[in-house]
Amino acid sequence: MSLTTDELPRLASPSSIAELSELMARAHAENRTVAVFGGGTAFDDHPPADTPGLLIDLTSIAEVADPSSDTIRAGAGTRISALNRLTAESGQEILADLPLDRIDTGATLGGMIATAAAGPRHPRRPRLAGTVRSVTTVAADGTIARTAEGLHPDLGGRDLPRLVAGSWGTRAIIVEAEIRLTNRPEVQRFVWIPGTEAAADLLIARRVPDAVVIERPPGSPAATVVLIEGEPDEVEAEVGHLVDRIPGATPCGEPEWWGRRARLAATIAVSAAPGFIATLIDAVARLETTIGYPLQLRGSAAGYFELGIGAPESEPGVATRVVLEHLRSFGLHRLAARLIHAPAPVWAEVDAWGPQPGRQGLRELKTLVDPRGVLAPGRGIAGI
Repeated sequence: MSLTTDELPRLASPSSIAELSELMARAHAENRTVAVFGGGTAFDDHPPADTPGLLIDLTSIAEVADPSSDTIRAGAGTRISALNRLTAESGQEILADLPLDRIDTGATLGGMIATAAAGPRHPRRPRLAGTVRSVTTVAADGTIARTAEGLHPDLGGRDLPRLVAGSWGTRAIIVEAEIRLTNRPEVQRFVWIPGTEAAADLLIARRVPDAVVIERPPGSPAATVVLIEGEPDEVEAEVGHLVDRIPGATPCGEPEWWGRRARLAATIAVSAAPGFIATLIDAVARLETTIGYPLQLRGSAAGYFELGIGAPESEPGVATRVVLEHLRSFGLHRLAARLIHAPAPVWAEVDAWGPQPGRQGLRELKTLVDPRGVLAPGRGIAGI
């Protein structure tokens, strides 16, 4: 169809950045709200939104350049699974660690960047936003921008990748990115450790593990699982060191849940100060007993967790509200909690976001780059 003469559709799948730019210019002129998607693996990580005036499928923007020595450039609609297969051919992999369940269900490069996705290997790997060398975006009015100044003159000097990473498509549409690669580890080994007492010490050990994950299944004690990866001799020596030094430490296979999110009926993202993790685990056990619903805690010993609530369908909002309010009672300096997954009615029954000290700054930035509010309304942090 001719975008300049035909009526603007409700659903579009542009095949190029230029075509997307024209679509956005048309939508902006007509004051149409716009939402974009790739694999759709994070659609339920926000409250239900009104149907946009234009829904854009980015999976056709998926051209991939040959990887260089340490980077690869790809369209936003490229599946992470495809990038993994391509980089593996040269013995490389994406430097940032990403959630395996989203990769398995078709997550795209643009979606992973826009949602600031992260897997468990935080101790020795940067988050995805920190590995983006450059990014191309399409602004709310259709402008193609490769610098923050291209979105607005007042943003000169700001870093565009960090500006759009984690913005959920509310500031600009990511259409292409160059990200850093690293050599694939030769081997990976896992070690299971009872309890969580050793987790904090492992983060400051002489050889920090590649991941230190705390898993507390519903109704069960918490345990620590450690990942060591690298050259075979080095890895085996480190595994032996952990087994010899930590009581109860045992080599194990990769857990079935590894790299996957803690998803029950509702899920809360929890950020805790490292020194407060033991208190958090105790609080979860007490809450589980008090409310009578199963609670599952999983996350990095660095303090980033997901808390799944197995509430019955009859009253998931009640359990979610009780858990959120209890966690927030500890104070923002110790712990932050926000809802990230729940049945549609629950979002209206609870304070999903909680305290957001930087909310005014987020609003001002949104107004600067999208004054008409057409891009993904309600999808950003705190609904901005």
